[in-house]
Amino acid sequence: MYRSEDEKLTDVMIGEAVLTLLKSDKPVSSNALIAQLELMAADADDEAKVSVIRKAITEVRNGMVAARKRVQADGTERDKNTHRMNSDGPPDGSKKH
Repeated sequence: MYRSEDEKLTDVMIGEAVLTLLKSDKPVSSNALIAQLELMAADADDEAKVSVIRKAITEVRNGMVAARKRVQADGTERDKNTHRMNSDGPPDGSKKH
């Protein structure tokens, strides 16, 4: 709720890039979004707008890094867990209920 004007403008630039991709029937991915933002930065005539677009690119890249870390962490957590469901059946001498 207490976002700076710069953060709001960054979100607007990301939104404009996403809408451009959608309108042109291009796939929406992080890489496509970065490419679109770079095109927008090249076409921008105002240095302040270029600065906001560069911040948007950084935000998307940071999101990609965070997503990779989450996926890696999920994989290591999954490896640590024991798998209780198997086809071995109950251990010998144990009751079913």
